[in-house]
Amino acid sequence: MRVASFACVASFSFALLSFVSLVPLIGCPAPPKQVGDVSSENAPSRNDETPKWEGAVSPEPPKPSAAGGSSGTSEAPARRSDQYDREGTEVVLKRAARQAKDNCGAAKGDDGKASGPWGKLTVQVQLGSNGHSKGITVPSPFQGKPSGNCVEKAFASLTYPPWGGADAQVDWEVELVQPRDTHKK
Repeated sequence: MRVASFACVASFSFALLSFVSLVPLIGCPAPPKQVGDVSSENAPSRNDETPKWEGAVSPEPPKPSAAGGSSGTSEAPARRSDQYDREGTEVVLKRAARQAKDNCGAAKGDDGKASGPWGKLTVQVQLGSNGHSKGITVPSPFQGKPSGNCVEKAFASLTYPPWGGADAQVDWEVELVQPRDTHKK
């Protein structure tokens, strides 16, 4: 009798599993399509190189000119990997100079007063090829003064795109603005 009940349970389990596996195919609606969902009915054929979207234009390969060059389009020249990226580095240097202009003119000494000097100065920034500044030289009379020390800190830990060549040195102009004296009588 145990064998018969086991066979009954086994056939019932098989029937239940068969029914459960068919329910999604028969009784449940398909899930809604998501934006960008590619179904088999809209899938590109093997002959299509790229998927077609509304308003899309297939790219045309560049046509070589008679001289063997490019088609005259305004392509940017390839960036040299042995020189620093001037545009990327200038963004970082401008940010540091702006920070120095906004803050370093008001740098205070041991006496608690902003004593300058103020004005324009040209600093020399050592750009490491690893993408990090290696040092800065502040000229006299700013060197060793609170405002000059502030400029050094502004340029001390710059990060910019690295390159494969030798380290470089850049001269960069910075302006230190004298703070307004709010305690005038």
